[in-house]
Amino acid sequence: MKVFLSTPPGQTMEKWPPLGLLYLASNLREERRDEVVVCDAFCTGMSGDQLVARIVKERPDVIGLNCSTHTFLEAIGVLERASQALPESWIVLGGYHATFATEKILRSYPFVDYIIRGEAEWSLVDLLNHLERGAEPAEVEGISYLKDGMMVDRPISLIEDLDSLPFPERSMLGDMRYGYTHAGIPLTFGKFTTISSSRGCPFRCAYCSCAAFSLNKWRPRSPENVVEELESIYTEGYESCVFVDDNFTHNPKRAEQICELIRERRIRMQLYCEGRVDSASKELMGALKRAGFNVIYFGAESASPRTLDYFNKHITPEKTSRAIANAKQAGMLVVTSYIIGAPVEGEEDLAKTISFIRENRPHAVQVNILDCLVGTGIWEDLNQQGRVRPDDWRTNHRIYEYDPSRSQEQLQESVNLAYSEWLKGWWRREGVWELLSILYKNQTARRIVFTNLLNPHVRTQIRQGMRPFR
Repeated sequence: MKVFLSTPPGQTMEKWPPLGLLYLASNLREERRDEVVVCDAFCTGMSGDQLVARIVKERPDVIGLNCSTHTFLEAIGVLERASQALPESWIVLGGYHATFATEKILRSYPFVDYIIRGEAEWSLVDLLNHLERGAEPAEVEGISYLKDGMMVDRPISLIEDLDSLPFPERSMLGDMRYGYTHAGIPLTFGKFTTISSSRGCPFRCAYCSCAAFSLNKWRPRSPENVVEELESIYTEGYESCVFVDDNFTHNPKRAEQICELIRERRIRMQLYCEGRVDSASKELMGALKRAGFNVIYFGAESASPRTLDYFNKHITPEKTSRAIANAKQAGMLVVTSYIIGAPVEGEEDLAKTISFIRENRPHAVQVNILDCLVGTGIWEDLNQQGRVRPDDWRTNHRIYEYDPSRSQEQLQESVNLAYSEWLKGWWRREGVWELLSILYKNQTARRIVFTNLLNPHVRTQIRQGMRPFR
């Protein structure tokens, strides 16, 4: 069969390869030898019209798209037009939003033939086997579809042995140049890709659907399997790589074993990862840095215990502060994220978070207004309270739409203030010395600075950042 797999159309500066689709494609090729086409419409900036035209040109037997809540309407618009142009093609939808809004999608958009919920590598193979034989796919794990108006719905199934999956075949993406640019400032360099060394998350943060998607289970690949893949992409000329695990440091001993193997095999890449602040010891941060992990991302979210409890985060501001200090001491660039707008968050709670950002001086921060996404605990609470409107499931929403205590403008002012106070933390003597220290210790920091010395976007950001202090 000919299978066309694609991301939805869109625009982004965070151009990361569609690793999930590459896993599906590589597994299909190994198990069935299908002709598989992978199209990254999202990162290449394709419009809906362009993606539909590409699908019609390929004339596949199966059209598969993934989607998040943010990209759902774009994805469904493409699939509707593709189904009109190619009525004989089967249409399969997957991803987070499809997993958590399955029945609503199938009943609202009858041209969607099947939804695969959760991880789809083996389910897609099984589905295609059934379609090829003309058999009813009712026993395919994770499958959902309508038959005579009734839902056929199989439970999500997890892949326990991740080492059994073939490595993603990145060459299927052609010569697309991936990387990450923020506000016109490049933050990754050279040939760039991503890798997944584990799946799932055992934590149940209220704003996140990762745990529900993975049935609250964290499953690791073996250190040897991970480093074998990393070594293969290193030999292909890749210079930098992001570990996209929800929590790379969940098992510190395993993370240290990966670091040891990277050093043993002399893999010299600029690496990035995400970790929790309660698994960020000095020893682990040092091991990461020695292996080439120059950047680590922590989800701090708040410095208010009350807000952290609302988010079901199970961390403390003290642990976050210690994690930032440990990573800095190791010579890593530290990125932390924060969420503004929790219904329980008062002015005192917000002040604690903003002061925390200024005093702890992470090298970069992301400050976002609270999203309310289908599949999260926050969405379920709002739904039970009767605040969610009938069609709200189709698109992304932010907290000010449901909580009138603070307007969009007020929340945005708080976000802007947080960024301003973060910059103030660096305009001190100790901040300047710390910047000089990280430039000495960290190759990625040096490349970011020296690559962007003449970048006009940097001068614009500095001018805008200094404006509050005049």
